[in-house]
Amino acid sequence: MIGLLRKSGSETVRTGIVWIMMLATVMAVEVRWIKCDLWIFYVIPALMLLGVVSTICRKTRFQLSISDVIAITWFAYYLGRTWVGNEWSCRIEFLKTTELFLLYAGLRVAFDRTKISAWIIIGSILTLGCYEAWIGALQIYGIETSRNSLYALTGSFMNPGPYSAYLMIGIVVGLSSLKEIPCQPVIKNIPVMTFSKIITERFPEKTNCLVRNVENLTWMHLVTVAVIVMALILPATWSRAAFVSISLITLWIFRQYYWKYRYLIWGILILIGCGFYFIKQGSADGRIIVWSASIATWLESPWLGVGIGGFRNAFAEGMLLLYERNVDLSSAGVTDNAYNILVKILVEQGIVGALIAITLCVSALIVLHKNSKPLFFGLSSLMLFSLFSYPFDILSYKIIAVVVFAWSESTNGWNICRLGRVKTALFSCLLVLLAWQTYKLAEESYEADKDYAMIRGFYDKSFIKDYYELLPLEGDNPEFLFDFGKALRELKRYNDSNAMLRRGALCSADPMFHVLMGNNYRDMGHCNLAEQSYEKAFAIMPNRLYPLYQLMLMYRDNGNVDKARSMAERVLALKPKIESPATKEMKDIAKGIMHDKRGSRKSLIE
Repeated sequence: MIGLLRKSGSETVRTGIVWIMMLATVMAVEVRWIKCDLWIFYVIPALMLLGVVSTICRKTRFQLSISDVIAITWFAYYLGRTWVGNEWSCRIEFLKTTELFLLYAGLRVAFDRTKISAWIIIGSILTLGCYEAWIGALQIYGIETSRNSLYALTGSFMNPGPYSAYLMIGIVVGLSSLKEIPCQPVIKNIPVMTFSKIITERFPEKTNCLVRNVENLTWMHLVTVAVIVMALILPATWSRAAFVSISLITLWIFRQYYWKYRYLIWGILILIGCGFYFIKQGSADGRIIVWSASIATWLESPWLGVGIGGFRNAFAEGMLLLYERNVDLSSAGVTDNAYNILVKILVEQGIVGALIAITLCVSALIVLHKNSKPLFFGLSSLMLFSLFSYPFDILSYKIIAVVVFAWSESTNGWNICRLGRVKTALFSCLLVLLAWQTYKLAEESYEADKDYAMIRGFYDKSFIKDYYELLPLEGDNPEFLFDFGKALRELKRYNDSNAMLRRGALCSADPMFHVLMGNNYRDMGHCNLAEQSYEKAFAIMPNRLYPLYQLMLMYRDNGNVDKARSMAERVLALKPKIESPATKEMKDIAKGIMHDKRGSRKSLIE
């Protein structure tokens, strides 16, 4: 009896851990760090301690699975590509990846040989999915403010794209659950029946119907309601990646019901997909350009990739290559994301890293399919979504994936060996030490981000010392480096400014770094270097007027009339991706130069 109670208490603790981790997925998302990142480092030692104590008390051994070995191999390779021959600043990305690996290891040790029901995780996904749908509904009706002024609803996220993935996972998990969920009442043997008799004697007409409805309420009804709630909000996000993922997974789940009419249904869905493409063609073409530019750079180092943290610079260099090949880049835009997790891994880690990642996903998904089909389809939809967006750059989805895969491997994985209690304890101590060191580094970066937010936008010389103090911790923050370069330019420290801007160009694809470097060179009298910087800025994003506009002004100010007119022609002929009052003003000045007028040198974008 005591052993049963201990077992029950242990499973209750682990169930609580699942809910706590899942609750972290609906915390407000930020660009770099959120408070939850630091909290996870507190959770990891507790998970390790729980797992070690449980292993010792039960006198069992930790079971190491094939997926665990692949994950360890991938993390070791990741560390190698971070430290060996890597020229990119990647502090945040390295810390976040280490955090993810440690969380997986902690959950594996804590969940090993557990009997947590898959319905606990499924229930948390459906419940929190409805919560996110509720937030989205409040934002649509203006009761709650969206987290991005450009969009009506974003949920807990920064824009509708990543937000839609949460609803998508909930819908897919719910649809798959409808095929497997036990058809039994939510409230068994309704203990309130005795109390209800007293009420029904006084209000028979009102209460009899209510009691009867409660008796007939099943889990299938609740899941159906949850799916409908999320499905009602999803269309408002206009997320094509979510629609495609849901469609493909749903077609597979319910294939036996429509197989006779499969060609007709597939044809209709293809037509709808084409419609989605043309509705937002510019966005779709832009993502294709991102992938093409990234692959163009990856081909120069296919096996090992460019290194961790090098994707943004690789994209910029790829844009230069496509520009030289006269590829139409009118739909391109500045991006921090690959919009395809496999492309990002391929560019940064090469074929070796991509093969390890694919092997890990396949192994983990096969085991998950054996343990829980609803969770398998939910994670499969997330994998499909990640081929068109960037969910794995967001902590919420990384937590979902880690919790589900750690539970699956602990429940019934492909075990290859067992670690004794002493080895498990030593391994856990090593990981706790690594977590503590990583936590200190993460806390420093978190505080540095807060300090930078206080001086952001101030370019007075009194803040230069603060910028230099934050530089070691903010060396991978392009916004910080751009502001630092701009502050140094305001003090006419042009060489120092360019040094910061060059560092920023290594971790950003924004052509404004090169434009500002061109301005510095121009003010120093190095017109040839300024011309190269402006031309490179335009080649990186050849649908922007500003680099050509600055080059036109430089020719005009230097008295080079022919080159100024030639550049004015290019400014007038170019159709920018986004028309604005600034672009109209640039073209008006270009018209003035074409008519032998100097034009008004207005302050536009510095």
